Amino acid sequence: MADTTATSARTLEQIDHSVSESLSAIHALDAQVQQESPDNAAIRDGIARLVNCMEGLRSVSCPADLRLPMRLVEEFVDADRSPDDFTVAMRKLVEAVEAGGRAKSDALASLAAQVEAAGADAASSSSGADR
Repeated sequence: MADTTATSARTLEQIDHSVSESLSAIHALDAQVQQESPDNAAIRDGIARLVNCMEGLRSVSCPADLRLPMRLVEEFVDADRSPDDFTVAMRKLVEAVEAGGRAKSDALASLAAQVEAAGADAASSSSGADR
């Protein structure tokens, strides 16, 4: 497990480095393009640097056991639907489950308050009967 964690940490560092390099290349390219007299050779080199950075970012991988839910594969990938559609569907499902959980939690809190109130009433009426 420690080896996987170390590998994941290295992978995250690689991703962070690749993203930083890509952003740096984009900013440098943007600055070159914004110049009053842009240097075409420098722009070409900047584009090549950006492409190399993006290739490096694409090649970073993690040896994780990642599996797609069959529902995603069957309903979206096999049906030529967008993964964004899957994301929207999952968000709606999560929101519905969250709303249901919140309603149950609220109902239990209300029940607990009623039980406490009934217990307090019973305690006060039994102490009044003891007098």
